[in-house]
Amino acid sequence: MTRAAACWLAVAVALALGACGSSGGGSTGTPPTISGSDPGARTRTANLSPAQARLTAQIANHGVDWPYFGRVPERTHYIRTAPQPPFHFLWEFFAKQLLEFPPAVEGGRIFAVNKTGEVFSVRSSDGTQIWKTNLDNDVTGPAYGDGRIFIGQFNGDFTALDAARGKRAWSFSPQGHIESTPLVVGRTVYFGDDRGNLYAVHATDGKPRWRVNLGAELKASPSFHHGVIYVGDYAGGVHAVRASDGKPIWSVDTNNLPPGGSGGFYASPTIGFGRVYEARNDGVVFALTLAGKPSWHLATSAPVYGSVAIGPIAGRGPTAFVGSYDHRLYALDATTGKQFWTFDVGGEIPGTPTVAGGTVYTSSFQTQKTYGLDAKTGKPTFHWGSAGYEPVISDGSQIFLTGFETIWSFESKSAGG
Repeated sequence: MTRAAACWLAVAVALALGACGSSGGGSTGTPPTISGSDPGARTRTANLSPAQARLTAQIANHGVDWPYFGRVPERTHYIRTAPQPPFHFLWEFFAKQLLEFPPAVEGGRIFAVNKTGEVFSVRSSDGTQIWKTNLDNDVTGPAYGDGRIFIGQFNGDFTALDAARGKRAWSFSPQGHIESTPLVVGRTVYFGDDRGNLYAVHATDGKPRWRVNLGAELKASPSFHHGVIYVGDYAGGVHAVRASDGKPIWSVDTNNLPPGGSGGFYASPTIGFGRVYEARNDGVVFALTLAGKPSWHLATSAPVYGSVAIGPIAGRGPTAFVGSYDHRLYALDATTGKQFWTFDVGGEIPGTPTVAGGTVYTSSFQTQKTYGLDAKTGKPTFHWGSAGYEPVISDGSQIFLTGFETIWSFESKSAGG
């Protein structure tokens, strides 16, 4: 390394460390709670060359990547440093069948599963397939941790694959079938089944650490914050249990909270700003305190199946985003529930939005479009002629857009130039 390169790397590291305080942690630890925006981050990088800015983004997000649904254990669906529109197209990967769940990204690799149970490892730099494994069954979304890919299967098996080669490392068979996307925290994997069981198993060998029955089927994925696992059930209950041993801390039946209703949770909890956010399938979105007390709610006019995305938005502060089958993406004050703006995408929104830098992404299968919107104003800045349940994730240097059967990669035009 030349002296000039070494000096630049030191500057980039210093900039990155100054900019990453609230972006969250990796899959092996507990990230800090999102607590505010960093209006100076853009100023600090404004005078960098495209190559320098790209390196800064890579360093700032190093070690967090997007290892599972929601990116961090709190499942915020937020990454602070990411390419912004307009984009330059890089590559595409065809997965042959429906990609119902977003892929995982770790260490320059993308891990994706299609509806038939094919699992792919793809090089993120150019879209080249590294390996493929077929589990021959409907599967949940992939989760990376401890050198393995963890996948639940609707037939009731829970499988760990070696991330380097795609070979089966171990399997575990719980009591019911699994729709819950796994969560990896350190060397423990958490997931639920349709008999109401929440499991914690060892990532290295699949041996159970504990199991607790929460009384109703668990289709949603669990989330984690400061030693507590949060999960919603399909009867409308939200539960908090101790991550170390599964001991229940509190449970709330949201059907007994204003505005009433009789829905359940397919969406996973999102934790941040001192609250737990949950979206019920009858269209009601709840914000609860970390003690399970009501904070605010929003009643949309149609079902909500995707999770809430949250982030500190420049010019807005703590913001929550949620999409509804009423065709609208809602941007709300995450602390009060006050509506900032809505955007009508022209069709039902089935999945979870993503907040990448200053842009929030959502899509609709009815319109076959993915939109990128200015997170502060709701004005469109990007669209693409394909849709996905969670259409966009990022590793900080690229944007990966998941359509019906295809993954596309983009970078900012300035970086490509």
